[in-house]
Amino acid sequence: MKNKGDWLLLLAAAIGGGGFISLKYLLDWGYSPYHIIFGRFLVAACGMGLFYFRQIPQITKREWKTGGVLGAMLAAMFLLLTMGLQYTTPSVNAFLSNIPAVIVPFLCWGIFRKRPDRNCFIAAGMTGVGVAMLSLTADFRIDLGAALSLGAAVAFSLQMAFLGNLTEDCDAIHIALAENIAVLAIAAAVVLLAGKAIPPLTLPAAGNFIFLGAFCTALYFILQSVGQRITPPSKAAVIITSESIFAAVISALVYGERLSARGLCGCALIFLAILLAEKR
Repeated sequence: MKNKGDWLLLLAAAIGGGGFISLKYLLDWGYSPYHIIFGRFLVAACGMGLFYFRQIPQITKREWKTGGVLGAMLAAMFLLLTMGLQYTTPSVNAFLSNIPAVIVPFLCWGIFRKRPDRNCFIAAGMTGVGVAMLSLTADFRIDLGAALSLGAAVAFSLQMAFLGNLTEDCDAIHIALAENIAVLAIAAAVVLLAGKAIPPLTLPAAGNFIFLGAFCTALYFILQSVGQRITPPSKAAVIITSESIFAAVISALVYGERLSARGLCGCALIFLAILLAEKR
């Protein structure tokens, strides 16, 4: 990695990898996916507001509109991601939801007419095999957790593809603020409509919400917004995807997760495909 943007994105990936474990703990403690999304973005919005409250009035109509569109994609991604984690492990969830390096070039091809090179086509095939090894059951059905995690990957890929092409003339902090506020508004609406009681907030749960909101959300997307302004979308997707490696290591150390031999081979194949997609 040669530039500042690459290192900022790698730091975001390391922080994001730890977030999968916090999500799993909160789900185990009875919080629903939309409770978790609302809680993490409430913390993120408050934290960002404390640091950048003077910049909120400076956000332009275009930045609000762009941030709203990107925020809607993020809301879909986080909902699918968190729902998927209810039915699978942190490592599987992380690997399947972090394959945008393979998806983003094809989205840019379809939306922005930027044709991917041969490596992307080979990487897509490798990813398909890796996903099958990681997510198919013994009777060759994809389980619900894997399907939802893949849906999260598509939503995140859309967000990354549009982030690189819609924010060239926008302020990175303004976009991050608008995104977070948009997701918070959507999550609040879902919580109100669902009407499900929130479990008691214990000290461990509060700590995980703070970690998710302050670090895995506010800091994460500031680093992503700033880093991707100086790093191409396809390369940014590859670096961000390394959070699946961080998630797997942390899950093994903290959560005690153990993947099968087939699952490990699937993860390795997906990671090799991601590296191939980066090669130009």
